[in-house]
Amino acid sequence: MEKFIKQFETIYHYPFTSDNLKEIHIQSYNADETILTVGDHIAGLYFLISGSYYVTSPESNGKELLLRRSTAPSILGDIEIFQQCTVQSNCRAIETCYFLFVPLSFYEKTLKFDAAFTELLLKELSFKLKTCTTLSRVNALASVSVKLAAYLCTIQSKSVNNDYLTVQNVQHVADLIGTTNRHVNRILKKWADDRIIERTDESIKILDIGKLTSLSENIRYK
Repeated sequence: MEKFIKQFETIYHYPFTSDNLKEIHIQSYNADETILTVGDHIAGLYFLISGSYYVTSPESNGKELLLRRSTAPSILGDIEIFQQCTVQSNCRAIETCYFLFVPLSFYEKTLKFDAAFTELLLKELSFKLKTCTTLSRVNALASVSVKLAAYLCTIQSKSVNNDYLTVQNVQHVADLIGTTNRHVNRILKKWADDRIIERTDESIKILDIGKLTSLSENIRYK
């Protein structure tokens, strides 16, 4: 427990008092295990210490739209607590995840009135708003080929904090930009034939960043 508390303080820059430590605990989830499901009642706040997970939104056609890949720092339960609503997105572990868990009852009784803790939650909310707004704007205005080029240009940029965009395979890329796996594969094949990229299995290497930048129309997921 002490190790996780030190990690939490390093990541989130918030020190818990000794009394607070009696109320919180660590929760872990294995790879592919469900963390939260749409419609559930939130039990508290989850602060990611290590690992990563996907956040998805179920659609009416039975598919799920990939919203982001989350790595620390990342908080679950903030939207639901502020809005007093049920869980709004499905969350699934990509790898083993460890969370510091703050029960809702303890938050309502104590931490709700702590300005520093509230500021911590608001920073996370503003990040979620920014990323969701960016995804919505790009997905609404650009063609699939432009979105795919923009995605590849964004994740290769060292100047952008793009962990939330990094996914495991082409299907996840398709989910993120709102299209089908077949459509993405068709575009990637053309780009490979044109020597813009080189593709092996699920690995993509950019060969002509200038051409890809032109195809992206300078749109970025940031």
